[in-house]
Amino acid sequence: DWPPKSKVITGGKVANAGGGQAGGKGLKAMSVKPEGCCKLFIGNLSYDIDDEGITKFFMGVESEIKAVRWLYHKESGDFKGCGYVDFWNTEACEKAATLNGKNLLGRPIRIDWAE
Repeated sequence: DWPPKSKVITGGKVANAGGGQAGGKGLKAMSVKPEGCCKLFIGNLSYDIDDEGITKFFMGVESEIKAVRWLYHKESGDFKGCGYVDFWNTEACEKAATLNGKNLLGRPIRIDWAE
């Protein structure tokens, strides 16, 4: 079903809990959290995502974003559907990480620790 009928950012139940990306099984486990981590990798994002949308998504768990860096293809300049989010402290980063697999613009967001 593309494009999604609803552009609501729910943060609700885990989308597609039965199967993961590329035929995988469910959520990919997060890596080991680096000490003092304040940055997350975010992936499997809708191309409709923007700074405001990701900010609202993480504010749902009271995690205020310090900065967002979206990743673009070097040659074409196309958005890659992923990026990095910096938080003000590790507590906010940990809260934000609990949203791994939650629905954002109709897709299950993939979150992992970053350095």
